Amino acid sequence: MKRIVSLFLLLFSFFLLTGCKDSPKLKVTVPNGIPLISIAGTLNEDIEYNNVTGPQLLVTAITTKEADVVIAPINLGAKLYNAGNSSYKLDSVISFLNTFIVSIDEPLTSLKDLEGKTLAAFGEASIPGITLRYALANQNVTPEITYYNAVNDGVAFFLNGDYQYLLTSEPVLSNLKKKVTGLKYLSIADVLTDKTDLDLIPQAAIFVNQESENKKKIEKFVTAVENNITNLNKDPKGYANFIYLKNEFLENMKEDLIASSIPLSNIQFEKANDIKEDIEKFFNLLLTEDPALVGGKLPDQSFYNSYD
Repeated sequence: MKRIVSLFLLLFSFFLLTGCKDSPKLKVTVPNGIPLISIAGTLNEDIEYNNVTGPQLLVTAITTKEADVVIAPINLGAKLYNAGNSSYKLDSVISFLNTFIVSIDEPLTSLKDLEGKTLAAFGEASIPGITLRYALANQNVTPEITYYNAVNDGVAFFLNGDYQYLLTSEPVLSNLKKKVTGLKYLSIADVLTDKTDLDLIPQAAIFVNQESENKKKIEKFVTAVENNITNLNKDPKGYANFIYLKNEFLENMKEDLIASSIPLSNIQFEKANDIKEDIEKFFNLLLTEDPALVGGKLPDQSFYNSYD
């Protein structure tokens, strides 16, 4: 009888210990800015997240496989996949192109207004510059463009009157709207979808680690992000109030700027497999302009995540 009791106690202790053992937290790496805003409502004590600035830290997160989920520019994920340096697959897209031409005194009803005018821009060798030039070429418009390294770098010169137009994006656009009464702005994404065969221009995407042991948590996280994006677009002010104290970057950004930047940030959730044709159209544009941006070729079907 004692041996039976002892065996029962041993089994009970085993199940108690294994039942109480915490499953590993989901590790998420996300860039600061609009991608962080897009998912901030999902962050909780069950998620170990790392918000970073600059593409190199995203490259490190993917190549070292340190995260279950990495949110990164869609072309960066494709580039690393094509190079054989990634075990991550493209699951979803959470934001689309949100660059804008702005002006203070100059007319801005179409890109035609920029003909022969001065324009401060950013991202010459990356997506902002490439999509700008593609849109301008489509309209046969040739402004005098000066490129700066970062989105903020040309703002002061534009406000000082050194340039007639400025290429910018959110949340810088919202800051400018506060400073300049009657600021005019024109969406590059709207121009491209109206005048070219690009219906969607994907930007930030969710990449999931195929070697992760947290597959179920990944699925739940992706679903939570989808619901979160629906909610933030319904109530930007309420959402901003909910998230701005969750993170030092968001707190420094301020609640009102988060709220005002959401409507024009083009935050949408789309499963990658549902918009594969749009993704490949965008990749083909990049391959034409600079093949290195996507690793020299279209990714094959295995690049796209499947829960089958």
